[in-house]
Parts: sequence; structure tokens; C-alpha cells
Amino acid sequence: MNIEINKEFKQNYLVQDNNTAKFMGSGDLEVLATPSLVAFMENTAKNYLNTFLSDELGSVGSNININHLAPTLVGKEITVQGKITDIIKEKIIIFSLEAFEADKKIGDATHTRVIINNEKFLNKLS
Repeated sequence: MNIEINKEFKQNYLVQDNNTAKFMGSGDLEVLATPSLVAFMENTAKNYLNTFLSDELGSVGSNININHLAPTLVGKEITVQGKITDIIKEKIIIFSLEAFEADKKIGDATHTRVIINNEKFLNKLS
């Protein structure tokens, strides 16, 4: 596994009705919910990390520290961009992430993912 540190990556998302605080129950308004922003950020990090992993490996999120800085309306596109800032013991991956609506920064986060063997992970649950 040759995971690159500090190489930037990004992914775009369209804010839909099911991403709103009102829909998710985390607020009363029809704006991007913080739980949806968390999911977008985790998904972006997971997808990037998957490009380095073999088919039997995956990752799970173990921590996210997020700042949701500005509201976003339904129908707007957001871009999540990030980079890997550290790798601990070859399996704990630390990300720095930011989210933007056009040029407006709407959030930032640090996120930790742990590389797992998918089959072994699921077998532990049975």
C-alpha cells in the first residue's frame, strides 16, 4: 500500500431534500444538515482511500471533528476537498477536509479512518 500524504482530492455533491436539517430531524430548516455534511465528508475520504486498497480491504470512520460554518440551500452543489495528513501504524489514516459552496467555505473537519479487512471485521460481529 503506497498511500500518498498531502495530495489533494475532491468530490462534488448536490444538496437534496433528504439532506436537509428538517428532513433529518437535526433542525427545523430546509438547509444542509450537519449530519449530511458529515456523511459527504466521510464518503469523500472513504472513496479516496479506497483507491489505495485491495478488494479485501476497506475502512471505517472512527472520529470526525467538524465545524459547520455556513448554511446551504437545497439545489446547491458543494465540493468536499481534502488530503491525508498522517498515517499511524500503516492503518490509521488522518484526513483534513473542507467543504465549499462555490467560493464560500461552509465547513471543515479532521477525520480519522481505520483500514480493516472487510471479512474479518464482519466475522467479529457474528
